[in-house]
Amino acid sequence: MLILLFIKDICLLTFIQLVRVVKTVFSRWSLLWKPRQISRNYRFLPFLLTIVVVLAIAACNYNTPQQQNSQIETRTVSNTLGEVEVPLKPQRVVVLEENIVLDSVLALGIKPVGVVDCRECEEKFRGIPNDLLADVPVVGNIGTQPSLEKILSLKPDLILGLTWLKSSYELLSSIAPTVLIDFTTMYNFKERLRYVAQVLGKSDRAEELLNQYQNRIQKLREQLGEKLATKTISVIHLVGAADIFYSYKPDFITYGQILSDVGLQLIQKNQKQIELTLSIEVLPEYDADILFIMTEHLSQDFKSANPDFLSFLQKPIWSKLKAVQNQQVYKVNWTVGGAMGANRIIDDLYKYLVKTS
Repeated sequence: MLILLFIKDICLLTFIQLVRVVKTVFSRWSLLWKPRQISRNYRFLPFLLTIVVVLAIAACNYNTPQQQNSQIETRTVSNTLGEVEVPLKPQRVVVLEENIVLDSVLALGIKPVGVVDCRECEEKFRGIPNDLLADVPVVGNIGTQPSLEKILSLKPDLILGLTWLKSSYELLSSIAPTVLIDFTTMYNFKERLRYVAQVLGKSDRAEELLNQYQNRIQKLREQLGEKLATKTISVIHLVGAADIFYSYKPDFITYGQILSDVGLQLIQKNQKQIELTLSIEVLPEYDADILFIMTEHLSQDFKSANPDFLSFLQKPIWSKLKAVQNQQVYKVNWTVGGAMGANRIIDDLYKYLVKTS
């Protein structure tokens, strides 16, 4: 039994890896043995390999009496790569995303046992306070392959991420049930929150959060009053080049969905393309009463080398903007993806538009 339990810990390794290990061992032995001895002993190699494979299969399918008596209840959820059996109440969730999925998981009251972070971003977890995850192990950085060894050591019962990880889907699924979300087909933050809640068995909590959100939106609309009809809003993204900025399609990005719910008039409301890379010469077309500037595309290295990276506002074309002349330009970090981030945006709208105590 001890042998089986030991092999069970490594049964998630591929049989190719097992064979390589065995071959490596035999090759090292061969350095110590005489040629005549090698030929005699190698006759047992197929037999020993067979034992290793049989033990691995037996261990992978081996269940202790305790495991047999406590079978985990599951539900089937639709995954972008097929259907997945997930625990009814997952307890050990690893989140391989630092924003739009992680936000929803935390908002629903689940603290992950493992996460990936964003080394090049303004925040370690974009739009999420670092202290909420200070003691959570990091298993990699966003945009790179996570450490399968670290994930395995955390013994997760559910893994969540985005479809950019689909090349690792089979390996991740061999560790725990894995659900990958396709952001391009689920970019509405309310829909995404409901989906993550369904996977986690927290649908009731998701509706509570969305009701709280709607109540805050209604109160903000009341506070803004006539500003909803008279003030225009523009949001641009800096990229680190003095003559380039980004503009995003409002309904594709979370802050655009929130500004729409509030009823504010966004300059980009008729934009068809998901993302536009624009020259500073066309900036007057994105002028508004109030201008919000996003800087999440700027790396820490760039900002360290250019501490006055907002100095572009001193250029003649910027000084002619209505928002600049009226001192209505605000730097914000709205790289958010769920209920927590939505509340952060609403807080900023109160701060900069209502300006109450």
